[in-house]
Amino acid sequence: MSTIIIENLHVKVEDKEILKGIDLTINENEIHALMGPNGNGKSTLLAAIMGNPKFVITQGSITFDGKDVLRMSVDERSKAGLF
Repeated sequence: MSTIIIENLHVKVEDKEILKGIDLTINENEIHALMGPNGNGKSTLLAAIMGNPKFVITQGSITFDGKDVLRMSVDERSKAGLF
């Protein structure tokens, strides 16, 4: 069963912290919708998961099926189905 677990994720862009302690668990066959006003970090979260180098993860973890996503290259993340 595939699971992505995000724990205490902090992400900054340039010198501004955008995400401040996000926790989220998504199990296989679940559907989640990220909703909220502009500027609340929805795109920042997705860019951080995908490995965009402009988005610096300063704290926290992301695991996918027990593997540390933050140690995976962008290519490995794509092959794992994280896009």
